[in-house]
Amino acid sequence: MVTVGCILMSNGCINKMELPADINTDVEFSAGDTTYLPVNPIWGTERGFQSPIEISIAQDGRIFVADSAAQSIFVLDQGGNIVTGFDELRTVTVDGNSVHPIDVDIDTKMNVFFIDGSDKIFCWNQLWNLLGIEAYAFGGIFLTETGEDSFIVSHNESWLTAVNNTNWELVDVTWSNEQSVIDSLLSVRCVFDGQSADTTGDIWYSSGMSSFSGLTTLRDEAMRVFTSDHFHDRILALNMRRSHLIRLSSGEEIWTHDLVFGHTVSGYGTGAGTVNKPVCIDSDDNGNLYYGQTGDFFQIHKIQPVLGGTYPVYPSVFQPGINDIMDLYRFESPRDVTVDNHQSVYVANTMEQEVQVFDNDGQFFMKAGVKSVTVDTSIWIFTGSDSVLTDTFLVVEEKEYLEYPSAVAVDEKGVIYVCDPSSSSIVRFRLSNQLDENLNPIK
Repeated sequence: MVTVGCILMSNGCINKMELPADINTDVEFSAGDTTYLPVNPIWGTERGFQSPIEISIAQDGRIFVADSAAQSIFVLDQGGNIVTGFDELRTVTVDGNSVHPIDVDIDTKMNVFFIDGSDKIFCWNQLWNLLGIEAYAFGGIFLTETGEDSFIVSHNESWLTAVNNTNWELVDVTWSNEQSVIDSLLSVRCVFDGQSADTTGDIWYSSGMSSFSGLTTLRDEAMRVFTSDHFHDRILALNMRRSHLIRLSSGEEIWTHDLVFGHTVSGYGTGAGTVNKPVCIDSDDNGNLYYGQTGDFFQIHKIQPVLGGTYPVYPSVFQPGINDIMDLYRFESPRDVTVDNHQSVYVANTMEQEVQVFDNDGQFFMKAGVKSVTVDTSIWIFTGSDSVLTDTFLVVEEKEYLEYPSAVAVDEKGVIYVCDPSSSSIVRFRLSNQLDENLNPIK
C-alpha cells in the first residue's frame, strides 16, 4: 500500500507571470503562455449598468445586455460603446407595466426577444425601427382552397387563421397608415402570454403559471423560439405565427410574428436530457439545445433534435461517465451556458466564481476567471515502512475578477463576455495566445 504525504518545502511560480493588483493595468505577456486573460477595460457603471444579468451577441456583432435592476436592455458595440437607436429598450414598459429583463436573444430577422421571469415573452424589432414602417395591412382578399374569395379585416382571429393557412392566398391588400397602430408595432410588445389562447395546445400544464428563466432563438431561418420553464421543469418550443403584414419605408413588405405554443421538448426528471429547475438555455447552428439547471442531478445538458412523427424528439448527447461536462459535483449553481461557432461550451459556474470551458465533445478544456499558481513543493511517499521525499509541483487556483458570474457569451473572435451583477460590470476574457492589437490583456 502506498501512502502520500505532502510537506510544503518552498514555493514559486512556474511559467506564469504574477497578475497585478489593479485590473486596469496593461502589462507585457508571453504569447506561448496560453491561459484566459481578462481584457482591459472592464465595462461597468459608467455605461449605466446596475445589475447586468444576461448577455447575447447578435449576428451583426452588437452586444445586448439584460439589466433587470435598470429595467433595460443595453446595446453596445464590441468596443463597449453604447449604440444609439435603441431607446425603446431602456426603462422598458409594456401597457403601462414595468418590465425587468432577465434574458435576451436576437434572431436572424433582428427580433430582440426577452423575458422577465413571468409567463410572457416580449419583442422589439431593430430593422423596423431603423427603416420605419410606412403602412400596415388593414385587411385583404383571400383566395381559398375552394376557389372562393373573402375579404377579412386585420387584426382579428379570422385574419390570423387566414394568413397562417397555407391553402389560402392573400391576393389583394388594403393598406392603412394609422399612426397609433404603427407606433404599437414599433414599440416593445408582448408576443407570448401564458394566459392567452395561444397556449391551447399546452394541455398538460397550467401555462399561466409558467416562469420563463431563459430563452434562445435558432441561428438559421427556423420559425421557432425555445424557452426554459422553471416552474414546470421543462423546455418548450414556441412557433412563430404570422400576425401583421407591414410595408417598410424602404418599400419592402414583410410579416410580423407572434409566438404560439408548439410542443414540450423535454420534461421533469433527474437523468441525462431531463429537466430539473432550469435557469438558462442556448442553441447552436445545428439546432442542438444546451441548458443549465440547479436541480438534481446533472447541471449542464445537450440535447439533439431527431425528426420523427409530429414533433422532433430530443435525446441527450452528453452522457454521465463519458463527457466531463456531466460529472457530478463539477458545478456549483451554474447560472448560464453558451456555445460558440465551434460548439465549444462555456458555463458560468456562478458560486465558484469562474467560467469553465469545454470542447464540442463536452471534455474539459480550461477555466476563465482564475489564476493558476504552480507551487514547487515536496511530497513524502510511504510504501509500507519505507518512505521517500520527492520533489513535485502542485497547481493552486486563486479566484480573481469575478464575484458572481451570472451569464456568459462568446463572439466570433473567441472573446468571452461575463456578466457580474454583484459588481455591476461585464468582464471580458481572451486566450493569451490569440490576443490582437484591438484587445489589451491584463495579466
